[in-house]
Amino acid sequence: MGPSEGTRELVAFKDFLTRYSPQLSMTVRCCKQFPPLHVVNEELMSGGRDLGMSGGYFWKAFEISEAEYNQFREEILTDPSLDIEYDIELELKPSLKKWCGAVLSKHNPRRKNSV
Repeated sequence: MGPSEGTRELVAFKDFLTRYSPQLSMTVRCCKQFPPLHVVNEELMSGGRDLGMSGGYFWKAFEISEAEYNQFREEILTDPSLDIEYDIELELKPSLKKWCGAVLSKHNPRRKNSV
């Protein structure tokens, strides 16, 4: 993955999900939620996004298998430094956009602190 112009580099899935994914990283980091397989694959198949002045990241579009997903999910959900959870109630949200919206509505850290 890398910028639209310039060098590309390999990154670990954990880093992709928590730092580089244009659509998922903020939701995963701030709301501490791990996305379902179809949401991860929607982001991976996008090939990246241009984020205007912030740049963006691009990669060759691909999907991961259910076995790969389960391995990544296990690694991330059991990593105490990340403190990320999986909300089974949100796994049927049909798209990345709908999942991110539902996560923000249910797990927004700003709302939890104000209650």
